[in-house]
Amino acid sequence: PTKEVEPPLDISDDLRAMGIQETLSRGYTTYYGSPANRMHNIRVGVEHYNGTLVAPGETYSFNENLGPVDASTGYKEELVIKHDGTKPEFGGGLCQVSTTFYRGVLFAGLPIVERSPHSYAVTYYSQVLGHGLDATIYQPKPDFRFINDTGHSLVIQGMVAGDKLTFELYGTSDGRTSTVDGPHTLSTIPPGDPIETQTDTLPLGKKKKLDTAHPGGTAVATYTIHYPDGRLVESVYRSVYRRWPAKYLIGTGGAQAPTQEPT
Repeated sequence: PTKEVEPPLDISDDLRAMGIQETLSRGYTTYYGSPANRMHNIRVGVEHYNGTLVAPGETYSFNENLGPVDASTGYKEELVIKHDGTKPEFGGGLCQVSTTFYRGVLFAGLPIVERSPHSYAVTYYSQVLGHGLDATIYQPKPDFRFINDTGHSLVIQGMVAGDKLTFELYGTSDGRTSTVDGPHTLSTIPPGDPIETQTDTLPLGKKKKLDTAHPGGTAVATYTIHYPDGRLVESVYRSVYRRWPAKYLIGTGGAQAPTQEPT
């Protein structure tokens, strides 16, 4: 038999004076199967938000607090969604951080100012709660922004454990609650036939995969903030994902590609 017990919060007097009294929310995602560079970038990115203080009335910007994303700030190259394909770029995987942050904000009942879904439905973000609760970021746009309208300061705490990322928000509850109805999948569109491009940079018949297929579709989630004075503020987040066919290079070079690996 086991019994789960919430650990007591050890909050310093100066933070208590600012209104940091209790846990307001906890949001998490998982990213099983991520390559090493993606996992590295997630760990680096989380540190930019761990311990962040959000003032009462502040509109908090994810991008403004992220800073430069390049080799000098500790990031490695990993796949990033671009308009013409998925390509390696410094910071690939940071949207796992923004997506998890977004969920923590939702569960705290804070107003969302800006949120955008990804171009296509990324499998990592559906491992918990399904498709439709992701928040993509890229500097300078799109951004993820929310308002701290609690009347007290907030402290953001981020942590990584294995393949799980968690964000916790601490502050003082004013009695509000929030609900998220969904996400619900409204439609699914097959990714379509693979796109093959010939190139003389590969041996004849050699096939190189450039992009993985992702089905398109639409998901919707309804977010409602229940304020203690009886007000209800409802927002509907509709996520429209492009169908994304697989892409390959097909070699046309002079040498025939080997049919098997040499022994």
